[in-house]
Amino acid sequence: MTKDEATPGALWAGRFSSPPAPQAHALGRSLAFDRALVAQDVAAGAAHARALQDVGLLTAEEADALAEALAEAGRAIADDGYVYDDADEDVHSAVERAVTERLGEVGAKLHAGRSRNDLVVTDLRLWLLEAAGRVESAVADLMDAMLTRAREHTQTVMPGTTHGRAAQPVTMGHHLLAHAWPLARDLERLDQWAERTSTSGLGAGAIATSTLGLDPAATARRLGMRRAFGNSIDAVSDRDFVQEFLADATICATHVSRLAADLARWSDASLGWAELDEAYSTGSSMMPQKRNPDTAELARGKAARVAAGFAQMASLLQGLPAGYHRDLQEDKEPVFDAAATLELVLPAVAGAVRTMRVDAEALRAACEDPGLYATDLAEALVRAGVPFREAHHRTGAMLKELADQGRAPGAMAPEEWVVFGVPEGARMLDPDRSIAARTMAGGPSPASVSAQADAIRRFLQERASV
Repeated sequence: MTKDEATPGALWAGRFSSPPAPQAHALGRSLAFDRALVAQDVAAGAAHARALQDVGLLTAEEADALAEALAEAGRAIADDGYVYDDADEDVHSAVERAVTERLGEVGAKLHAGRSRNDLVVTDLRLWLLEAAGRVESAVADLMDAMLTRAREHTQTVMPGTTHGRAAQPVTMGHHLLAHAWPLARDLERLDQWAERTSTSGLGAGAIATSTLGLDPAATARRLGMRRAFGNSIDAVSDRDFVQEFLADATICATHVSRLAADLARWSDASLGWAELDEAYSTGSSMMPQKRNPDTAELARGKAARVAAGFAQMASLLQGLPAGYHRDLQEDKEPVFDAAATLELVLPAVAGAVRTMRVDAEALRAACEDPGLYATDLAEALVRAGVPFREAHHRTGAMLKELADQGRAPGAMAPEEWVVFGVPEGARMLDPDRSIAARTMAGGPSPASVSAQADAIRRFLQERASV
């Protein structure tokens, strides 16, 4: 075998006299997943061709021909029926081979001043920026669903819980917005991440740029990115943007899982507070009566999948020296999976929220628990001048005494309330009164919930207008 016959078509074959072992070739081949980057590889290739034109290494006609051939290769490779060559290690080599087969010597000029190291990091940044945009749209749509339902239920009382136990009255609108605010923070995180991620690595080469006089900043502008790399070694080894996306995706998936947990709990027949629409429920293969909250349960479980991707990436990067290492090929599958998972989960949960039926009467009945109003009574004593710790103790002692007697606060006689120190106490055992009294910003009163909904709506509108 001659030197030129080693791994026919391989970009690096000149140095080798024999091809890789089949097992090594199979291990290194990444086409099964990195073909997702074909559109970005075409765009990066076209931008690089213009950079070569800028320094006189390509004519305008050659750069035009390369752009056309790249687009044609991209369309062909995007076809599920496309047949790869055995030498195609990854999408980058497949695209370059297709271009070279069409243009010959002109195609062979494309890789000047470029490495797969700076190409892949740029492709992945471009792909993630697009994927993040789709995720952000899905997050905003879920928030819109919660805003709509929250406005419907500004006065629908329900028990708020701490430690999973009834605590104080709130409203369904207030509780839904408790899930909307975290999603707003997710969008802020993704915006900040995108600002940092919009950095082109093209021109960094394998590690030390090139001697060809290329202008990385011009290439970045052609790709619609905000800046070029600051250091060529960092450019090819940086995967902060992958790890950070996975961290943001994990936080977002966690927020959705917590909403899903509430949907599953509220729709539990033992509570009967809500019911998921049949379109977002399933039955049992054995028990005919079952109506299971599978959409909520799957959304809850998918958060673990996204979090596992973050853990995988963190483990991959820790201790890795600066510069490109083949380990970094493992960056793509977890991030592709995380984006796909969020794009799957978010619309399903948004649909479940939009179509959920809320049983306002069952929620109101659950507010009959007199313990929900203990804090209201203690604060009434505070307003009368009693120190809070004494008010807390007095209220707790009164509830214990009533419980020992098998009585509820609602059964107390007017004179007992006078002795307790809150003559109007009987009237305070009411969810509407309790909620209306909580007029602070961010609280459960109807006016406060409406103000929160307005604030979140403005946030979404401002983002949409940018």
